[in-house]
Amino acid sequence: MRKRVPKWLRRIIGKREIKISLRTRDPVIARIRHLELLARIERELSGIDASIVDGKGHLLADLQCKFESDVPSAALPWVDARSDEVSSANVSSVDVRSGSAVACAAVGPSAVAVAADGGTPVPLRRLFTSYSKEAQLSPATVKRWTPVVERLIGHLGHDDAAAITRADLVAWKDTLLAGGMNNVTVRDVYLAASKALLQFAVDQGQLPENPTKEVKVRVKKKVKEREKGFDGVEAAKILTATRLRFSHLISEETAAARRWLPWIGAYTGARINELTPLIADDFVERDGIWMIRIRGANNKTRTYRDVPLDSHLIEQGLLDYVRSRRKRPLFYDPDRSRGGTDSNPHHKKVAERLAEWVRSLGIEGVAPNHGWRHRFSTVSRLVGVPEDVRNIIQGHAGSKVADDYGDTWPLVALREIEKLPRYAV
Repeated sequence: MRKRVPKWLRRIIGKREIKISLRTRDPVIARIRHLELLARIERELSGIDASIVDGKGHLLADLQCKFESDVPSAALPWVDARSDEVSSANVSSVDVRSGSAVACAAVGPSAVAVAADGGTPVPLRRLFTSYSKEAQLSPATVKRWTPVVERLIGHLGHDDAAAITRADLVAWKDTLLAGGMNNVTVRDVYLAASKALLQFAVDQGQLPENPTKEVKVRVKKKVKEREKGFDGVEAAKILTATRLRFSHLISEETAAARRWLPWIGAYTGARINELTPLIADDFVERDGIWMIRIRGANNKTRTYRDVPLDSHLIEQGLLDYVRSRRKRPLFYDPDRSRGGTDSNPHHKKVAERLAEWVRSLGIEGVAPNHGWRHRFSTVSRLVGVPEDVRNIIQGHAGSKVADDYGDTWPLVALREIEKLPRYAV
């Protein structure tokens, strides 16, 4: 980027314009860094007046140190007005009366910030590595949060969590919003990740307090135009479509996902992403009752649960299809799948493709996969399923200590599931 220097400061700075590399080829990051740098430079230049410039026109060294400590990835080219021999790569400020480098910036911007309070540096990247390992973050979360940490470092111009202030984070939030980022994304991804990371540093005794604690993003409440779950007409439309003959161009697994996942969601209220990884061994018989074991690794609460199969699912032949798959996943074939990674697994893609198919049926205004979960709760209330049993069936985290005591035996859960009216299509 380039910024023209005001005429009255040119003899002090020694340049007509300031040039700084943004050090990125990503246009989105470049735009954000440009806005950040421009705002900081304008703020600092506007704050300079005759009271901090001596009679010979020399800019005070402490101002230079402060200015350059704000610039990410590159030092401003402060030089003696009489000479261009001093390298901006090695010097952050110059005393123009002697032409000598001031020691405050030889150690770089992060060290300058730390030196102000005498604290020990806490590198953000190293902190994130430690946090992700100890918290056992999923590969998908690590993938999502890594750019957040990098953008924060780019905004700050240093990699030291100990030097971060609340004002820094407020400025970062404002910059993200000014760059066009959605308020919800800033709140639920960028600030949430930063808050968790810096709280980890507090818990480890590396920081005295969390500077993100009181930083907030206002999000306008969405206008609610309809219920979150499918209504009766939409549910019937989707379930009817599951019984039609599918194109020969799609795989057996994709056809099975369309055929069975909406039905299982309708009768269990499970999250679709909990169902897409299922294999035959996840269908177990206990006390004469067939159940789906939803593994803890595949749900939010990290706790397994056994959900009885409604008799209507068994009558339609679900167990026959399950047995036919043997040891293979029910809804995808790993040998034919492409590009599956820990951060973007095959079963997640199955859910995404199912959602696209449901939308193609003309279902609008409701989450195409999560709509079943909301509908299950609605219908369960209608037929009088007790709240605690409903929560266990759906895998909702309990809000009371008593929820952690006792087990809901399969017979109890099945009794309540069988209260649900059958979907006749």
